[in-house]
Amino acid sequence: MATNGRKRRRGRSDRKRLSVHVGRELSSPLKDKLSNLFGRLLANPDRTLEDHSNEGLKFYSEMLRKDTQLAMCFRQRTLNVMAQGWRIVPGGQTREDLERCAWVEEVFSDIRNFHLSRSRFFRGISHGYAPVEIIFKPRPDSLIGIDSFKNRDPERFRFDRDETLVLVGSHGECEEVMPREKFVLNTWGSDETPYGQGLLREIYPLWYFKNNALKELVRFVEKFGAPYLWANYPRGLSNPEQDALLEVLKLMQSNSVGIGPEGTEIKITEVGRQGVIEVFRFIIEEYTDRQYAKAILGQTLSTESESGTYALARFQRENQQNIIEDDSLWQQEEMNRVIRTLIDLNFGPVPARSYPRFRIPYEEETDLESYLKAVSVAVNELGLPLAQSWLRERAGFPAPGADDRLLEGRKQPAERTRDPEPVPGDSR
Repeated sequence: MATNGRKRRRGRSDRKRLSVHVGRELSSPLKDKLSNLFGRLLANPDRTLEDHSNEGLKFYSEMLRKDTQLAMCFRQRTLNVMAQGWRIVPGGQTREDLERCAWVEEVFSDIRNFHLSRSRFFRGISHGYAPVEIIFKPRPDSLIGIDSFKNRDPERFRFDRDETLVLVGSHGECEEVMPREKFVLNTWGSDETPYGQGLLREIYPLWYFKNNALKELVRFVEKFGAPYLWANYPRGLSNPEQDALLEVLKLMQSNSVGIGPEGTEIKITEVGRQGVIEVFRFIIEEYTDRQYAKAILGQTLSTESESGTYALARFQRENQQNIIEDDSLWQQEEMNRVIRTLIDLNFGPVPARSYPRFRIPYEEETDLESYLKAVSVAVNELGLPLAQSWLRERAGFPAPGADDRLLEGRKQPAERTRDPEPVPGDSR
């Protein structure tokens, strides 16, 4: 093929190469804050706190303290994950991988109040982030372990321009950069800001609506909940005597009293108390509390229907299971960072795939007997090839080790084939 005396170079293009700015963020929302920032600390971009509170994240803690239904919904979401348990799985199957896994599991099993501390990590879901300080300790094997986790008030911390945690104290009197390996941040709801985006930020309008409805209900009960006393006095009664009569009535019925000259006709209009109470009950219980449950727990069936079909019940169960899986994966990532720090401190960095992993068995429970029967039909009757490792993982049966003593199960006796019935007239 003619080339007109020119040789083409492979891999060469006349197009201008694109610049992708490797490792740089060009549209981070934090840049919008830097122009209005005094000092080196980033402001929390939470508009709910900015518009409705002067106390920062303490406002969210007050919301939970004042509303037991709201607090219980978050508590239930935490319990849904905590009830699944936890375990440490190895990063590989080499001897070193298994030894590191066993060591990490021993360290985690020795952490004081680990269950309670883990349950407090979930404040990140409500507040956006929840800093937890790791308290290290020396171990008898001359390595570094973990004594406990200490949950800290997120209002005492800020982040600097490098998204590093900074201790500012309860009144902002100091600024001290915290080492990353000493803290679990539990950031939830946003990958753009280290402050995260807690669910209470979205639930605030519901809480505000319910809080004001309760105040109006108390005023209504004070005004119309008790009977109104009225007394007529003879005409010509002196003012001191009128005041004395009024004081007597107040002692009998607080301020829901009145007096007038004899012959005065007073009509007290009765308020339909039951109808008003039903309105408040709808606002608080039927609407707000149910919206809490939908926003936090995903309870679509119990909040929108008194009774439902099997399909609706299954949809609700699957929706709740999805939330459990999402929260479990979130906490697994946080705890895996702790494991990485432990390994690096004691053994030095290892390949990424070799680190042990924190595992929450969030899979939905299955009927094991029915499951194994289905596998038996698939293998023995349909002839489908299945990997033994896959079946062990699904059924929860670990592979036996080299030194394990195996259980000897009884094999089912082979079914004897009966001789065919003799045919009448057959000479055989």
